[in-house]
Amino acid sequence: MSREFNRMPQAFPSGGWLVDDQQAIKDQRAVVWDLVKQLGQSITNGGTITKISIPVKVAEPRSYLERITDGWCYAPHFLTKAANCDDALERMKLVITFAIAGLHNTATIPKKPFNPILGETWEAEMSDGTKLYLEQASHHPPVSNWSMVGPDDAYHFYGSGEWSASFRGNSVKGQQLGDHFVEFNDGTIISYTLGEVWARGIMYGDRVCEYLGTMEFKDEKNNLFGSFKFSPEVSSWFGWSKKKLPSDYFVGGIYEGQAVDESKKLCALEGSWLACVEFDGIEYWNFEQELEKYEAKKVAEPLPSDCRYREDIIYLNAEDMESAEEWKKTLEEKQRRDAKLRAAYEKARKKAEKKAAKE
Repeated sequence: MSREFNRMPQAFPSGGWLVDDQQAIKDQRAVVWDLVKQLGQSITNGGTITKISIPVKVAEPRSYLERITDGWCYAPHFLTKAANCDDALERMKLVITFAIAGLHNTATIPKKPFNPILGETWEAEMSDGTKLYLEQASHHPPVSNWSMVGPDDAYHFYGSGEWSASFRGNSVKGQQLGDHFVEFNDGTIISYTLGEVWARGIMYGDRVCEYLGTMEFKDEKNNLFGSFKFSPEVSSWFGWSKKKLPSDYFVGGIYEGQAVDESKKLCALEGSWLACVEFDGIEYWNFEQELEKYEAKKVAEPLPSDCRYREDIIYLNAEDMESAEEWKKTLEEKQRRDAKLRAAYEKARKKAEKKAAKE
């Protein structure tokens, strides 16, 4: 990495997005300490939190299906441009830029969204004509499917993600597992995976959101592979020691083939998800450009299963905390009953198949 980048004002000195909503942090810490009292210290040593019921006072009035789309705010800029591009390498650069540039938009709200109910949907659209369709396909593990179609069917962005989250001491480690696919009309499909997201300072200290790990992009049709690593180390001027850069920095490149091979490197990639994206020193995104962030907005006539009809979300939006909490518990109890019915049916089905096989 050749230089330092001018980062967003919310950037923490050592890296990541500094959360400044002190009331939300205070409320969350009270809930975490209550969990420790109820479940013991083991909850902070890798215990999963996707099955834990969280009170509405630390929730935002949205479903996770809505929250997923926050990071797609620049799709009308970069994916539409990629759809109109004939050069495979340039298209790969634009898809990578799309994936990185929107990350900061996922860190701005410290509160937790509501867990989607199995079969819950969300339909939305962006002002440029982009259409979004999301559905909760599994409750445990929590799996969400999505499909986003650009104007005039210029591109199709789709995938399936399983959200995992667990305590790690004073932090929570989360990750959306699963592939993202961007398909274009010429048959090109670029797939990619997300890195880890860490929320630091869960019980004490500064609350900071970080992305760590590696992200990889594949275009099998054009034999291209992109990869970059968050929080890289770089050699010092004298070469005998390493300098730690802010964790939001990243370095990598695009390569010919389907793996990292420095001898087949087509271009270098560097930047910060809180600053910019550059390929060979050419800037593709910079937060100072103040590009419009497109918001996914509700459609007029969604399916009856749309998350806007959830009573707990409706009451939380109305700031009726008591009713929101009551409805949240009601919906959770209904999910548990439905899960038992599905399990009983599956057990009976297998028993019947086994009996039929013996006859």
